[in-house]
Amino acid sequence: MQIALLIDIDNAKVSLPVFNNILEQIQKVGKLAYCKVYGFNERKHMKFDEVIEKYGFDSAPTMRYKKRAKSQLDTRMIIDAVNLYHTKHFIDAYCIIAGEGDLVPLLAFLRAGGKTLLTVKTESEDGNDHMYDQKIELDVHYNKPTKLSKKELSDRLRNISERSSALSDDDSTALQQRQELVNEIEDILASKGDDLDEEEEDLYNSLEDLLTILR
Repeated sequence: MQIALLIDIDNAKVSLPVFNNILEQIQKVGKLAYCKVYGFNERKHMKFDEVIEKYGFDSAPTMRYKKRAKSQLDTRMIIDAVNLYHTKHFIDAYCIIAGEGDLVPLLAFLRAGGKTLLTVKTESEDGNDHMYDQKIELDVHYNKPTKLSKKELSDRLRNISERSSALSDDDSTALQQRQELVNEIEDILASKGDDLDEEEEDLYNSLEDLLTILR
């Protein structure tokens, strides 16, 4: 089975160990005939470029919409998948790992054309999961970012605020704790969706303000 891998390492928050394991597991299912990496940033994903260059994968730079750090679907992936369908007829299967968004029309189009649909198995599910023929098991832990409930978001904000207020200014432990808080906030902001009410917008704005202070 000839497989095309379309993977958004930025919006789907894919680390290098996860990426390498995805490549390994795909080789067990079939042959990786094509790969394109979306959301690639040379500074943010420094070690990815070694793998991309080694195997000659295509890549597309990070594309941001509206506010910073919003995780969502990169529409270039849809365009590329349709183009591959029409031009690379030898491809039997598509493994798609994307950010938050509706892929059902694309997946239905590929399935109608007789293509096998693959993704990776995670603990959380999204609205596209029922369309895949197979979910590849990974040897490393990976979960795509999912939107928090309003209560979860409020609790996380309160907890982070309390920990931030307790930080001292000078010692190395405090610097490490500050960086951990920055990473935690960035992960939460990466799961931000589009369908937010006013209260949710305020909570995310508070997190962004806190992130600015911590930095």
